[in-house]
Amino acid sequence: MDNKKTFGAYILQRRKELGMTQKEFAQKLYVTESAVSKWERGLSYPDITLLLNICSVLDISEHELLTGSEDIQARNAEKLASKYLLLSKRYRMVFLIIYGLTLLGCAIGNLAAQHTLDWFFIVLASVFAAASLTLVPVFADMHQKTERLKAPLTAISFTLSLELLLLVCCLYTGGDWFWVAGVSVLFGLSLVLMPFLLPGLPLPACFEGRRTSLYLITETALLLLLLFVCQVYTGGYWFIITAVSVLFGLGFFILPVLLRQLPLPEPLCRHKTLLYFAVQTLLLFLLLFVADSRLFLTLSLPVSLLCLILPWALMAVIRYLPFNGLIRAGICFGLTGLWTWLFPAGLDFILGLCCGPSESSYALNIPFNFAKWGGNQTAMNVIAIVLFSLAALCAGFLIAGIVPELKRRKK
Repeated sequence: MDNKKTFGAYILQRRKELGMTQKEFAQKLYVTESAVSKWERGLSYPDITLLLNICSVLDISEHELLTGSEDIQARNAEKLASKYLLLSKRYRMVFLIIYGLTLLGCAIGNLAAQHTLDWFFIVLASVFAAASLTLVPVFADMHQKTERLKAPLTAISFTLSLELLLLVCCLYTGGDWFWVAGVSVLFGLSLVLMPFLLPGLPLPACFEGRRTSLYLITETALLLLLLFVCQVYTGGYWFIITAVSVLFGLGFFILPVLLRQLPLPEPLCRHKTLLYFAVQTLLLFLLLFVADSRLFLTLSLPVSLLCLILPWALMAVIRYLPFNGLIRAGICFGLTGLWTWLFPAGLDFILGLCCGPSESSYALNIPFNFAKWGGNQTAMNVIAIVLFSLAALCAGFLIAGIVPELKRRKK
């Protein structure tokens, strides 16, 4: 309060605006007219216990009473809030009337034309879908607890109403396609909407910081469910190989995220790269087995093991060897060259065991001749150039890494 006169003048102004006499004002506060007169003349302040009653009688806020001035900004905000509530109420009433008249008209028309209600239920489900987008957000704004869940509630209600619409249409047409269409819609909507809805959803503490993993796991599960219902609908036995192929392909992108976010035992936390390689390798073996179990042990498994030697060796060198980066790079180039040199011979050996010896086999000694190019000689020359380049890189990086290391140890 600036001073007693400002305070008293404001009480006098509000009392006169409301058309009250000092006597009427005093009676409502259960005080004497003399006390009110002293307030208005700036001779004294009212008792602090009377402040709330004075605000109620004069229809003002405590801030306005204490400052002795009208809070225009607060009153404008109250007016805007009142207008919004009135507009929201009218909005709800208008849409409820529109949807109600639509359903009533369709019900009467259906009964008049077919003497039964059949396609009316399609209209009913359609109205539910429209109402989920137009009315659910408005009703959610009416309560403080549901206001922050407006977007998730709208998305969930729209998804359920859309599924209901598909079910009604399927029953009306006598089809059996609902499960395929329903799961497809659920997968598509969740794929688009979940990234926007998950940040605002109240989840248990165990999911905090793992929303991306939750999204990826949910979408993968829905995709597998969609593949399953498609197989049931179309017939056949292709679900297993397709599911394993999807898991193997998605694993390249999803596993790094899952291994970083999901809780792992302490011994495994330091070996996430090794765990990634192990899971993908097992999925590859499973894919090869379900693709053709007859050739798995004799051909698929040995060839895949031969191919996996290089990536596993590079991972072990990069992740676990206790050397500097230059030495590890040199070892990687050396292993790549060695694998490139030996791989064709190993492949020939495996194919010979499985299919019998062939007329031409790969020789470990590469007959290169840089003075002669053409035909098979070009391939030999190219292989020799690649191997010499890898050997040179190996030697260069090893020297560049070992020399500083020796100097450091001498010091």
